[in-house]
Amino acid sequence: MKNEGKNFINTLKGYKINYLKKDFSAGLSVASLSIPQNMAYALIAGLNPIYGLYTTIISKVISSLTGTSNYMIVGPTNLMAMAIASNLSHVQDNRYLETVIMLTFLVGVFQILAGVLKLGKLVRYVSHPVIVGLTTGAAIIIGVGQINNLLGVSIDRTYNVYMELYNLILNLSSINFISLILGLTTILIIIVAEKSIYKIPSYLLGVLIVTIIVMLSGFNNIINTVGYINLSEFKISIPPLKLNLILNLSTKSLAVAIVGLIQTLAVVKSISHRSNEELDINKEFISQGFMNFGLSFFNGFASSASFTNTFANYQRGAKTRISELLSAIAILFFIIFFNFFIKYIPISSLAALVLLVAYNMIDISEVKELIRATKADTLVFIITFIATISSPRIEYAVYLGVILSLISVLKNSSEPKVDHLIYDEKAHSKLKKTAPQEIADDEYLILDMVGDFNFSSAENFKEKLENVTEAGCGYVLRLRNIDNIDITTINELKRFIKNVQNKDREVLISGINQKKYKILKNLGIIDLVGEDNIFYENANILSSTVDAVEKADKNIKGQNDDVS
Repeated sequence: MKNEGKNFINTLKGYKINYLKKDFSAGLSVASLSIPQNMAYALIAGLNPIYGLYTTIISKVISSLTGTSNYMIVGPTNLMAMAIASNLSHVQDNRYLETVIMLTFLVGVFQILAGVLKLGKLVRYVSHPVIVGLTTGAAIIIGVGQINNLLGVSIDRTYNVYMELYNLILNLSSINFISLILGLTTILIIIVAEKSIYKIPSYLLGVLIVTIIVMLSGFNNIINTVGYINLSEFKISIPPLKLNLILNLSTKSLAVAIVGLIQTLAVVKSISHRSNEELDINKEFISQGFMNFGLSFFNGFASSASFTNTFANYQRGAKTRISELLSAIAILFFIIFFNFFIKYIPISSLAALVLLVAYNMIDISEVKELIRATKADTLVFIITFIATISSPRIEYAVYLGVILSLISVLKNSSEPKVDHLIYDEKAHSKLKKTAPQEIADDEYLILDMVGDFNFSSAENFKEKLENVTEAGCGYVLRLRNIDNIDITTINELKRFIKNVQNKDREVLISGINQKKYKILKNLGIIDLVGEDNIFYENANILSSTVDAVEKADKNIKGQNDDVS
């Protein structure tokens, strides 16, 4: 059963005291993850790490008041930091913070407009291969961009993978080995902590131990550290509303806003599959817009929903969005009472965190699935990936990926259908149309899929599958009349199969040829259903479907005989 998201007022009205322990525990877990991570993301965005803490506090407070999800956590993210840095790489150092603040203000305005105009459905045209290609490419750029901080080498940022690697090679003779050892020590501590049987906040522990080493050894005199925190920067100030600056940043801020909305949509989809939480994506867009609009008044930088923080919050058992507010309070407490400690945090330690985050951004199994999927999926992924690591700005890769996805949709634009059939020996073809609610508990429902099933129809396809999960005792999926099927649709099909199998219902597949078999095999559907439950198409229309149902009927009779 789906749970609708609640706003802050309704959350308070229905709040129970026994929720507080879970929300407090989840909030502390998110805070322990956010503190080191978000300082590192500020580094990616080209800012002093302390701005990562300012940003995470304000973003969480605003989101907890304006959002509707019980689990989603916002804040600085790798993709948003990367989008900011690549768009503002031309800005001079003395104007950089002012420009970031104005860009954040405009990002908020564009996102509010997107929500008010109900443009949430348009983001579905950013297909799964585009998101994977973008994320994988961004991970490479982010990782390469932090190698110089890990090595303690000073080079100019170009946000071009090839040039940065070239500049690193030219400056290898100036490596600061203390900086390198501290960074590698951070990575080692995190890896050991994550393998521990105890739930240790590994990122926080890694930075904590290395910072203590720096404090006791005096290494802060020979390496780059975060430095003294000027709490006066954490204040309310009006963004620099200069007309020429607004005009110069309009297209850039629109691009960053789109990247943020794409990431938020991806987080919403992912967490809804786990929590059964139903969210209005347009309301979330408005919430994100208010968050970024508000951040620009507190020297914050553009942020979005965070995968890592959201899943940490959910896994730690958060009950309501109050956990996000408690997380912000915990981080504020840390800044006020541990100011003396933060200035010793080595930049190489934060760079090590970024490298680990970049590594974890690359989902090898997902990349392999895309390469084994349809040629269209593979091509969109490869082109988006290459464009991401080669383009001067990250959003160019997004635009290119969207264009390729739209071309794919327009090329195969037949409207997909899912008809409901039932086995009937008296019927001419032994099959007849029916309604799911008319299926008996001991009958199989046949889902006859017709048309082109691509990512743009995936949401509609998902709803059609959800509407029949309680019908009958099993399902036959007839795929003969499917023209094309992509990985986004197959993922929905896979979730449906797992869902009904968890309810002890059987799934059979009929009407497939060798081409469809290969795609389904590569993406795990065949193994999920079992080779014995696959029926190939032949010259006699519907014969493989009839064979599948007759086999299912025999299984039912056999089970009944065993019971009797």
